[in-house]
Amino acid sequence: MPVKHTNYRQPPTPGGLEKIEKGELELYSPELYANMNTGILEEYLEEKNRKDCFKMCPWNWGAILFGIAVGTVFAIITEYVGLKVGVAMSGGSYIVYLLGLILKWRPTLNNNASGANYSATSIGTGFIFTFPALYLLTYDPNYAIGFEGGEPVFLIKSIPPLSIVLVSTMITGILGTLYFIIFRRLWLVDDPLPTPGFEASIKLLEIANDIYRGAAEQASRSIKIIGGSTLVTAIFTFFRDYPIFPNYTSIMDHYFGGEYYEYGTIMQPASTATWTYIDYGLIPIQFAIGWFMKFRTAFLVSTGTLLTWFVIVPLAYGFNVPVYDMQSGMFIGLRDWSVPAMYGYLKIAKIIAIGALLGGGVTALLKMYSVFKPAIEDVIKSLRGGQGADYVKGLGWYEWPVKHIPIMMGVAFVAISVVFIAAGFPPLQVILFAALLAGSTFFLGAIAVKVMGETGSEPVSGTSFIVLLLLVAIFLGTGTSAETTAVMAILGTTVFGCAISMSGAIIGDYKVGIYIGNRPYHLMRSTLLGIIPGAIASVLGAAAFSYGMATGQVNLLAPQANSFALFLQTV
Repeated sequence: MPVKHTNYRQPPTPGGLEKIEKGELELYSPELYANMNTGILEEYLEEKNRKDCFKMCPWNWGAILFGIAVGTVFAIITEYVGLKVGVAMSGGSYIVYLLGLILKWRPTLNNNASGANYSATSIGTGFIFTFPALYLLTYDPNYAIGFEGGEPVFLIKSIPPLSIVLVSTMITGILGTLYFIIFRRLWLVDDPLPTPGFEASIKLLEIANDIYRGAAEQASRSIKIIGGSTLVTAIFTFFRDYPIFPNYTSIMDHYFGGEYYEYGTIMQPASTATWTYIDYGLIPIQFAIGWFMKFRTAFLVSTGTLLTWFVIVPLAYGFNVPVYDMQSGMFIGLRDWSVPAMYGYLKIAKIIAIGALLGGGVTALLKMYSVFKPAIEDVIKSLRGGQGADYVKGLGWYEWPVKHIPIMMGVAFVAISVVFIAAGFPPLQVILFAALLAGSTFFLGAIAVKVMGETGSEPVSGTSFIVLLLLVAIFLGTGTSAETTAVMAILGTTVFGCAISMSGAIIGDYKVGIYIGNRPYHLMRSTLLGIIPGAIASVLGAAAFSYGMATGQVNLLAPQANSFALFLQTV
């Protein structure tokens, strides 16, 4: 079997290569763990799964509906956490996993149910990063554009019907999910992305497999190891984070807090942060991810951080790069800011990162043309009546029909156009808006998925800002009013964020699915089923949280939404 020279493939082990060539490599074996991300293993498992998964992957409506129900509840919980701290994290999949252990589900069924759960939760990601800006520009006095008779005047006079963003989110969420059919072939099989942290999920499902097979002793040993490490981590996290002292202070902050330690971070005093800023976060999950990734991949993932703090920020300080201050409307040299290193990061390095993300992503897509080509040819073949590689003769659909992608693109374009025009938005701008959403969901979604697979973190807010810029440029260029521009830009960016979140969120389930024998068709099916209930919960939750935040009834940070609102207010 020839070894391909690609961007992400790791060298296989001799023992693993021998077992693959003989067709003897088994799921959950040491050789499987040792040869992950080699590409050779993934191709071997892909062919193996195409035959075996039809027997190994039962469909159970009860399990899927339970996953959706848990995910729908966590959609609202995750929104609150995301608006509170700016990072969206969900724990619903662990509840699904534990029920699967109790009921002795197959690992493949457990992963399907987790996929449905994650889908229902992730569809609301766009509402965390962008949607609250709509309410900030409508109700928050801090974003008033003037005053009349002592009363604030706002850029946006009224909130449009929530049904507009709900319908659009459902449709583009389905489209973003279907796009992953192509992404799966590119970056999970042909040139497998490392996807940091997925190994832990496989280890958990190995325990589920032991329990399903009745190997209680082996499962008990794994549970003890994981349970012990979980307990130690939980105790440490309690001391680090739980506020039991006055002013919401944790134990570690109470005894160690000061210039050198705060909120779980050993840090350089802010008063000395001129040329750079150095801190070390005591974050157990990052130790675990680094352990799984090994040095080379972990170093590559950390390269952006190292470049920022040891190259970009020191150079910016050395040359005293001018930074724009919105309050004064003037450029101020970096050395004149209170904490130069932090402002160098926020005002310079992050902007460079967005450009690098876009430029590197586009370059990566061009380089991947040779891999995109057969996938696109498969789409064309399906439209002409062929069955393509997604159908296994005599067994059924191995993967969701790829021909649904262009069909859904057409449906999304028409449906979004009809919904927005019916709501009174200008037809020309709506048509351009719908076309941009359908196209950007694929191309920027591909970039987001690639970054997610490389770092374990999806740049939803970064790519959403790119879409916001594009929408504002289009609307202002076509003579659209400032209010309509702001409303459509926010709604469009929200819908886009939800759509690409679906492409990126399911990469973990699909990555795990290759190694445990999942049928991709079932993973896609369970994911699609979670979108509609998750979207409904997300819209209602986001509207309530956003209104409460904008009117001062709820204390939420929403850093990304505030940035978007400030940008639109300035424009």
